[in-house]
Amino acid sequence: MLVKSSSRLAKFPYSRTQVALVSRPVSINRRIPLRCIRLHRVLAVSTLSAPVNNNRSLSSSSVDSESSSKGSLQSSNDDTLAQTYVYTRFAWPKHAGGEEVFIWGSFNGWTKGIKLHRFSKDHDASVVIPLRPGNYEYKYVVDKIWLPAPFEPMVTNNQNNLNNFRVVAPTINFNIYAPKAQQVLVVGDWDDWQYSLLLKKDPATGYFSCQAHLTPGQYSYQYVVDDEVILNPEERVEYDAERGGVHREWSYDASVFRLFYITGWDDTVLHYRRLVNGQPTQKEFFKQSMVSASSRGNVLGTWKMATVVPATEGEEIEFYLSNGLQGDKVKEDKPGYGALYRAPGNGSYKLMRGLIKPFPRGAEGRIMLVSDIDGTMIGDTNSPDAYTSSARFLDYWENAQALAGSLLVYNTGRSLGQFVELMKRCEGKVAVPDVVITAVGTKVWRLEVGSSRTTTSGVHWLEDMQWAAQLDQHWNLDLVRRAAWKLINHYKDPGMATILDDGSEHRHRMALCVDVSALQHVTGSLSDSLAREGLEVRIIVSGNGSHRYVDCVPMAAGKEKALQYVRKQYGIPEHLCVAAGDSGNDVLMLEGDHPGIVVGNAQAELVHWLTRQPQDGKVVMADAFYADGILEGLARHSLY
Repeated sequence: MLVKSSSRLAKFPYSRTQVALVSRPVSINRRIPLRCIRLHRVLAVSTLSAPVNNNRSLSSSSVDSESSSKGSLQSSNDDTLAQTYVYTRFAWPKHAGGEEVFIWGSFNGWTKGIKLHRFSKDHDASVVIPLRPGNYEYKYVVDKIWLPAPFEPMVTNNQNNLNNFRVVAPTINFNIYAPKAQQVLVVGDWDDWQYSLLLKKDPATGYFSCQAHLTPGQYSYQYVVDDEVILNPEERVEYDAERGGVHREWSYDASVFRLFYITGWDDTVLHYRRLVNGQPTQKEFFKQSMVSASSRGNVLGTWKMATVVPATEGEEIEFYLSNGLQGDKVKEDKPGYGALYRAPGNGSYKLMRGLIKPFPRGAEGRIMLVSDIDGTMIGDTNSPDAYTSSARFLDYWENAQALAGSLLVYNTGRSLGQFVELMKRCEGKVAVPDVVITAVGTKVWRLEVGSSRTTTSGVHWLEDMQWAAQLDQHWNLDLVRRAAWKLINHYKDPGMATILDDGSEHRHRMALCVDVSALQHVTGSLSDSLAREGLEVRIIVSGNGSHRYVDCVPMAAGKEKALQYVRKQYGIPEHLCVAAGDSGNDVLMLEGDHPGIVVGNAQAELVHWLTRQPQDGKVVMADAFYADGILEGLARHSLY
C-alpha cells in the first residue's frame, strides 16, 4: 500500500470520497484508467495521432469540402518547446445546443476531427488534449456544421478564414512525490471532475508532474495514486462539502510575448529569435504568420497579432516583420535605430510607425462592456455633436479593447429596426457591437453565423431564439393585453395613458406612455391585476418630463437578466463585466453584482438612485458626458 511505502504521502480516508467518485465518470474503478491510457499514448509518441485516430471523424464528403479552407499557413518553425506538453480543455457548452460535436484545428494540421464527449445531458461536451505551448486556430463542427464558437476569442487568418484562437501555455502545475507509484492522475472541478490528467514520472526524483492550461480562477483538485484518492502533504488542504479534503490552486493568465502591429499588408510574418542574457539562442529566425486581431482597425490599416510563449525566465525577443513575399516583392519593417526590434519576452506591445509601446491591456483578460445607447453611448441625435464622444470611444475600442478580444454589447430600449437605422445614419461614428439587447431586455441579437464584428456592417442580426424560449415559459401576452387595455379604457384620454406596443412588435413587452400624475395608479393596477391572474411581471419605468415610459415584461426579462444571459454565454467573469447607463431603466443592470458606470449627463432619477446606494465604488459616477463618461468609468474601474 502506497502510504506504508512512503511516509511523505498521506491518504485521505476513502469513505469520505467514495460516493462522489463512484457516482461520477472519474470513478477509480473504471473511468480514470480508460481515459488516461489514451492521453498517455499521446505523450509517449509526442504526436496527436492517438486521440485523433481514436475518435470518429466526419464523413469524407463533409471534410473534403470544408477542412482545407479553415487553416492558416503553418509557417511557425519554432521547436524550442517541442518536448513540453500542456493539457488543454476544449468545451462546447450545453446551452449552445448540438448533439454531436467535433473540434478541428491547427494542432494536427486540420487533418482529423476530435470528438467532444458529453457525460450527461447536464454537462458540456468537452475533450482534453495535450498540446505543445504555442498558438492554435480551431473550429467546432456541430452536427456537421462548421462553427467558430462565439464565446471564445476569434481571429481572421492570412487565408481570410474566421477561426477561434487560443494561446496554449502552462497556467497551473501539478506535482506529487510518489516514488513507488505506478500511475498518478489528477482530477478537478475545472471540468466538474470529469477528465483525469495523467502525470509523468521523473525516475530520478520520484516526483510525478504535469502542466495544464486553465482559464483564470481558483480550482479544487485531488490526486489519484494507483487507484486511491491521495492528498499531497506538501500542499495545503481545504475542506469541500461534497468531496472532503481537496487542494486548491489559482490559475492566472499565461505570461507570453504578444505583439500587435498595424499595417496595410495583406499578409504579415513575424521573424524572431529568443535571447538569453542578451545573446541569441540560435542564429536562424523563427517565422510566425500573424493573424488579424478582432478589431476593425484604423486609417493606417489592420491590426495583426502574434504571440510567442517564452521558454525561460528573463528571455527577450528580437524581431523584424515582413510581408511574407520573396525576391523583389518582399517588404520588411526594421527599426531605423538598429537592425532589429527588441522587447522583453513577457508582456504585450504595440508597434506603430516604427515605435514599440507597452500595451498591458493586450495581455489581460477580455472584458464585456454592456452600454445603453441613447444618452450613454451617444448624445442627442438632434444635435450636431450627437456622435462626437462615440467617435472617440470607437477609436479607443478598436485600438485597445478589441485587440484584447473584449466584447461590446448594446443594451437598449430601442427596437432592432431603430438600432439598425442608427447604425446607417451615424456615418461610422458608433462602434459596431458583438451583441445587441433590445426592447428593455426582451430580445437578444447576434451576428450571423460565421460573421465577425471586424467586417460586418452592423445591420444584419439574428435573434437568439433560446432567450426567447426562456421568456415564453412564464408569459401570457393575452392576459397582459387585457390588463393594459382595461387601464386605457379607464382613463379614456390618450394624454393620460396610451399603448405604444401591445406586443405585436415585441411579444414579450407591453409598452405604454403614461402621464406622471397617473403613473403610480397605472403601475400598481397593472401589477395587481396580473398577479390575481397568477402572472408575475416586471414593471420598468423610464424617461423624464411630463410623461414616463412604462414597460411590462416577464420576470425573467429586463436589462440585467439579459446582460447575465449574454455574460454567461460568453464566459465572462462578473468582475470583468461592466454596465453603463444614464436613466432609470438602467437601474436594474447597474444593481447587478458587477462594476457599473453612470455617465456625467445622467438623468436626475438615476443620480438620486446612486446617491442612496453604498458608496463602495461598485458603481462610479463619471464627470464626463456620454461615451467620454464610459471611458472615464473604465479607467476608474482599472479596466481601461
